[in-house]
Amino acid sequence: MKTYTLEEIHKIDLKIAKEFIRICKKNNLTYYIIGGTFLGAIRHKGFIPWDDDMDIAMPRKDFNIFINIANQELKDNYHLVNHENDEEYRYSIPRVVDLTTETVEERNNKKTHLAIDIFPIDGTPNNLILRKIYYFRILFNRMLVSWYYIDEVEKNKKRTKLEKILIALGKILPTKKMIKPKKVLKKIDVLLQKNSFEKSDNVGTIMGAYKVREIVPKEFFGKPTKYQFEDIKLYGPEKYDEYLTHMYGDYMSPPENKNENSHYAKEDKK
Repeated sequence: MKTYTLEEIHKIDLKIAKEFIRICKKNNLTYYIIGGTFLGAIRHKGFIPWDDDMDIAMPRKDFNIFINIANQELKDNYHLVNHENDEEYRYSIPRVVDLTTETVEERNNKKTHLAIDIFPIDGTPNNLILRKIYYFRILFNRMLVSWYYIDEVEKNKKRTKLEKILIALGKILPTKKMIKPKKVLKKIDVLLQKNSFEKSDNVGTIMGAYKVREIVPKEFFGKPTKYQFEDIKLYGPEKYDEYLTHMYGDYMSPPENKNENSHYAKEDKK
């Protein structure tokens, strides 16, 4: 198992992203860089110096097309992996992996090739009460999956008091007998697609690390807008200030704990 430097990871991630973009251009698919990747584009014109992955999102219609064509269109050294085509894959969000990279260790101790995450941007109910119910259903099922994989939960991640209580509860329940994770992941997929992106006022990537906070007014995404990212330009949300302020507050000030942006467990991470 190899330990990659951040510079090496950035170069590989960027190559994967360029292959993803090639397919999007060929098939006229819409995408946005989001989260820390978008923050990096605005604040650093590229990767956040201590970040080690890329997050890209697509409106649900474009996302579904990409998922269906990816492994026919990707070059041989790339592969889209998700919970439907890999029995050991435990996440709701698919990845495009570089099969030529040596395996690395994630922070939850799982082994994987270097990859970028591809998120669907889904709609939510326009009615506030129904939207709250929707959030609960998604988060509850997401919790069930986390309970099943409770032994792989990141130990050093900053968590709320409620999250700590739920983790403690998951450790004493017979979750392996109670939960079928693949069935739950499929249920999440169905729930996520219940509300049309086009007809929703608020949309987002609720399966991301920030959960409900990643739901924003659809106008924040708006028309895909190009931003400089390393040696290329990538599309991101039109209203960058509104989006990043909603996500991070004072987004131009780097956080004290820079390791919060890390994805892989690497001994040389600073």
